[in-house]
Amino acid sequence: MCGKKTVAWDARFASLIRKVADMTDTDSALDLPALPFPSHSLTPPAEYAERRATCPLGHVRLPSGDPAVLLVTYKDVAAAMADPRMSHDLTGPDAPRMTIEPSFFQDPDVVLNKDGGDHLRMRRIVAAAFTPRRIERWKPVIEQVATELLDDLEKAGAPTDLVAAYCFPLPVRIICRLLGVPEKDALRFRFWSNAFAGGAQMTPEERGEAIGAFLGYMAELIAAKRADPGQDLIDDLISARDGADKLTEQELLTLATGLIAAGNETTATALSRFLAELLDGDRRLWQQLVDDPALVPTAVDELLRYTGLCNSTFLRMAVEDVELPSGLVKAGTAVAIPNNGAMRDPEAYPEPDSILFGRDAPPTLIFGGGPHYCLGAHLAKAELIVGLGALVRRLPTLRMTVTRDELEFSGGEIVDSMIALPVAW
Repeated sequence: MCGKKTVAWDARFASLIRKVADMTDTDSALDLPALPFPSHSLTPPAEYAERRATCPLGHVRLPSGDPAVLLVTYKDVAAAMADPRMSHDLTGPDAPRMTIEPSFFQDPDVVLNKDGGDHLRMRRIVAAAFTPRRIERWKPVIEQVATELLDDLEKAGAPTDLVAAYCFPLPVRIICRLLGVPEKDALRFRFWSNAFAGGAQMTPEERGEAIGAFLGYMAELIAAKRADPGQDLIDDLISARDGADKLTEQELLTLATGLIAAGNETTATALSRFLAELLDGDRRLWQQLVDDPALVPTAVDELLRYTGLCNSTFLRMAVEDVELPSGLVKAGTAVAIPNNGAMRDPEAYPEPDSILFGRDAPPTLIFGGGPHYCLGAHLAKAELIVGLGALVRRLPTLRMTVTRDELEFSGGEIVDSMIALPVAW
């Protein structure tokens, strides 16, 4: 089974690589402003604020050379995310691309790339595995993992790299325990997750090989769980059904793999970016949490808004004319939605460039919206709240040993991961 899945994915990747190899800029809008706009990874580009004021539906050129409309206001992004006419299915050979390199956004089996009835069917089948009540059942596992990691951290002593010692191991160990897989495979999960998230340090061929290996591993895990069922998350997904409907084998495989990959990279990146903001300068924000740990849940919401996960951009395509608050988007137009664009809109968030833990504001759009709202959002928030809260309680004197400008990032297509976070306490 492992070999077959790996070969299938490699063949698909090879096909995509051949298609993009012949692409040139001859048909692209070379006179348009090019994404990504220059900026430090922790700071949204200044162009977003300028465009909100002057051209909220302005055109840009994507890294692939394709033109797109860039959405930068909260109202436009919220409306686009909720509108089913803004298609997630960009898997066709002529669909717009964010980058030339192949990625899982071109895989028609991934739930994120489905629309309409097929997408709704998959969501209904697996929704019960990710309810807030089910996440509450998993909370002791999250707390135990955080405690174990901090025990190891204190035993080893300062200084340390908090990304390697805490931010990434936290979600990886949690998902290993929830899935019922050996924690010795955690390092492989990190490498594979980075491949899914568009790791900037990999060639397309290397990425395809890594994703093929990941799919092969998960196929073997699913087969083992079928032979010897338990009460882990993977068992929930295998048995999930909605009436007579259940997941096909390929849907189950890509869903389970995607949940691990997306959950690991995004949660680890979010936590490390939180800490870079909290520990910067005079550490005033960190001290607020140390003095009042009850602020941690609201702090997580505000930090998700402020940090935006990364400076990456997601792509949609209008399959019909769509009237957004700022104007009309015509059918066939690609729409680019930067993660941290709408989150700094002053009409939605007064004083948007300040971190205010008690902010009364609309919900963050970091987990998406409408029918594609992130399946793992409740799990991610639980991990962030527990993970940040444990650090605040156990290491109140935590501090960065480098400046904000010295932090390095991967430059990944989907998640711009922090490479290291040197700290002491």
